[in-house]
Amino acid sequence: MKLLLIITLITLIGITLWIYNKTSYTPNQVNRVYRIEDIGKKSTILLHKRESQGDIYSFFVYITGNIDGKARLTLDYQDSSNNPQRSEDVSGEVDIKWGGDWYADKLKIEYEPLSDITNGSLSLEYDFDAK
Repeated sequence: MKLLLIITLITLIGITLWIYNKTSYTPNQVNRVYRIEDIGKKSTILLHKRESQGDIYSFFVYITGNIDGKARLTLDYQDSSNNPQRSEDVSGEVDIKWGGDWYADKLKIEYEPLSDITNGSLSLEYDFDAK
C-alpha cells in the first residue's frame, strides 16, 4: 500500500512539473507566432511589442519545429562583453524556451544555417510582458 502511494505521488509530481515546464512562458493573452519561411537561408528576425503595450519588463520565445541539418539561433543582444545573450545550435527536433527580464520594445534573433538544410520548418511563438 505504501509503495502504491509513493508511486502515485511521484507520478503526480512528474505530471505537475511537465505541465509547468510546458506553460511557464505563456502569458494570459494570445501569443504571436513568427515562422521562418526559408530555413535554408540566413535571416534576421525582428520581434516587437504590441502597439497597445506599455513599458516592457520581460519576454518569452518558444521555438519549435524540425530541420534536416544544423543551424544556430542567436538572441542578438550584446552584453557588456560583446557576447550574445543567448545562442543555441539546433538540429532535428527543435524545442527551445527563452525568456526573462527584458526592457526593450523589440528583440532581434539571428537564424543561421550551419549546414545544407533543405527540409523542415521553425516557428517562434513569442510575446512581451508590459506594465
